Amino acid sequence: MKSHSIRFWLQRVLLLMLVLLFSGSQQSFIIADAAPPVNAQASAKARQLLAYLSNLPAGMLISGQHDYLEAPDEQNNKLQQISGQYAGLHGYEFGGLANQSHTALREQRQHVVDSAIRWSEDGGIVAITFHQALPGTPKTWKNVQAKITQAEFNRYVTPGTSQYKQLIADLDEAALSLKSLRDADVPVLWRPYHEMNGSWFWWGNKQNYAKLWDLMYDRFVRVHHLDNLLWVWSPNAPNAYSTPYNQTFPGIHRVDILAADIYNNDYKSSYYTELLKLAQGKPIGIGESDILPSAKVLQNQPDWAYAMSWGKELSAVNSQAAIRHFMNQNNIITRELLHESFR
Repeated sequence: MKSHSIRFWLQRVLLLMLVLLFSGSQQSFIIADAAPPVNAQASAKARQLLAYLSNLPAGMLISGQHDYLEAPDEQNNKLQQISGQYAGLHGYEFGGLANQSHTALREQRQHVVDSAIRWSEDGGIVAITFHQALPGTPKTWKNVQAKITQAEFNRYVTPGTSQYKQLIADLDEAALSLKSLRDADVPVLWRPYHEMNGSWFWWGNKQNYAKLWDLMYDRFVRVHHLDNLLWVWSPNAPNAYSTPYNQTFPGIHRVDILAADIYNNDYKSSYYTELLKLAQGKPIGIGESDILPSAKVLQNQPDWAYAMSWGKELSAVNSQAAIRHFMNQNNIITRELLHESFR
């Protein structure tokens, strides 16, 4: 009871501080203090969210949980059932991985949109990952991991080719669903073409990866006016299977947030310090993880803004006791705290 009471009051002190930061005249100060969104037309709520992430006190971490396209609330609800707390950030999937028909994929994305709107209304942060199958092929996991050469990749980012037209058609279809979130004024941490410094996705380790990133950015921002998106560049941790961050970085002018994917409890300090340097003051996060970061990791790496557990990995590699402990630490920001901050 005593530890619960201490946590309660520590959270309320933090809550008061965050509310003051984002109320009245203080809000304009905080937004000015943060790097502006890369999209000059970004919505007010997107700007507010980016400012919030940019100004989190060192050592505070927003908890996150990813869910799959076919069941967009399952793992997040499981986290709440185990720990008594909802994650502050809810990750969703937008890519078709099960050979869905066009109609089925649109319906599944609508379920994601509906859940994301409810989540945002309850004060939570929305993140969306896009595992895009190789354009022009069935939407399966195998085709997300299609092996293509550099020359083949070039055709997808060259205007006028049939491959380029297929890519644009896929992007335009995804944009239709994202527009529903824009119209509902839901800011989204948009996380496409992640782990690009590895070789397991069709967009991975390509010399001109930035062309693909820029193509999507220009299509979504200039054509579809998706001004609710904050752009998250999410490489794999530069381990034995991945290249250094800077080899596939599209440039600081094209990303709002940088988030490393870290598995197998491999929270090396170099992954953190190198990303922090590359970010030049922009927020950094843990885009995917399986084993939850320990208190020691978070103490030594205090500028992570959030950490998102990936799907079923949450309970596959973490005990229920470990999940409860993590979610109920004084420095972990849950949806309840976010709700009070953004209401």
